[in-house]
Amino acid sequence: MVRCTLILILFIVFVPVVSASSIQDLINKQSKISPNISISIKNITKNKMIVSHRYKARMTPASNQKILTTLTGLEFLGPNYKFQTHIYFIDSIDDSGIYKGDIYIDTKGDPSLTSKKIKKVILFFKQKGIKEINGNLVINNNYFEKPFYNKKWKSSWKGLSWAPYISSVAVDNNLYLKDETLYLTDNPLYLLGVIFKNQMRSNGIKLKGQIQLKNISNLVKLNPKKTKYSIDSKELSDLIYVVNKQSNNLYAEHIFKKISANYFRKSGSWRDSQKIMRFFLNKKVKIHNSEFNIEDGSGLSKYNSVTTNSIINLLEYATKRDYFNDFYNSLPIAGLDGTLLKRFKLKPLYKNMRAKTGYIKGVSSLSGYFYGKNNDLYIFSIIVNDYNYSIRNFIEKILTKTYYL
Repeated sequence: MVRCTLILILFIVFVPVVSASSIQDLINKQSKISPNISISIKNITKNKMIVSHRYKARMTPASNQKILTTLTGLEFLGPNYKFQTHIYFIDSIDDSGIYKGDIYIDTKGDPSLTSKKIKKVILFFKQKGIKEINGNLVINNNYFEKPFYNKKWKSSWKGLSWAPYISSVAVDNNLYLKDETLYLTDNPLYLLGVIFKNQMRSNGIKLKGQIQLKNISNLVKLNPKKTKYSIDSKELSDLIYVVNKQSNNLYAEHIFKKISANYFRKSGSWRDSQKIMRFFLNKKVKIHNSEFNIEDGSGLSKYNSVTTNSIINLLEYATKRDYFNDFYNSLPIAGLDGTLLKRFKLKPLYKNMRAKTGYIKGVSSLSGYFYGKNNDLYIFSIIVNDYNYSIRNFIEKILTKTYYL
């Protein structure tokens, strides 16, 4: 009996006493250091707002933009959707293994194509008896609209791996090796052609024609006599895992452009994908246009803006969708993996919080979910613009206090 009493006393002593006023005091103190901050926290189990600090202020979200992109992708494409790349030829192969026509690669926006997958195509050619191709290697170049580089990104970022060129395919993450150094290509379609040609040469198949980047006509695509080989990506649920865990800009932008290419059945573009995301946020999530502006899918543009109120509404909307587990599992786990591997190493948030980070110069953001001490589910979004490095400690403190409410 004495031991039980002692345990109870220790529990009472070490459980923090937290009130809404103490959380507001913490926010007031931080606001003097970081005045351009917005915070929204909601207990969705009890349908109760906990914090609404400048919650209608439009903020630059950095990579929190990927929350909008991945949820729009899940909504319009579905978690089981796969990107496809089709390779085909039409003419016959003569007895000596010479193919006189063109080889066609119909790109459909896959961000995850690899040299290893291309090698399987070349082995398929060998099985068909092809030894020499007299025609050209024709690669479809109109599935995504130009420009390949977003006009709202800084020109000084060109050539940096986290500001990639977005064409209708990415192979080996748009990276190539030269003189033992990795470089980022500014022409992903041509890189695909070079890799394809090199793979053929390595496997004894000679390409006598040229690499051509142009539209493939419907007469070719719909020809019933064509021989086709298709490469499938992993399911969208696996791709958004890469987007959110690793904050992968390349995958995010490919998914963003794919949404409009798939929906409108024309070249995918940043502008058309903005329209679809706006429709999703307006009509389905019930967020007003005044609460956001969309420029890209990754969050690299400083012209993206969103309120924290919008983000928690979107995160709450996601909990009611069939794809919620796919989205939830794609978010980094506090202290355990992804971009949260080195943060939140202490309980109660350690392994208990799943959230998307965001960072570009002058911007820090974090939005996601965690469970409180009574197992209530909380949704939160914190964005600070013109920030200083005190913000991370503040975020951990305010979320920890909320846990103990």
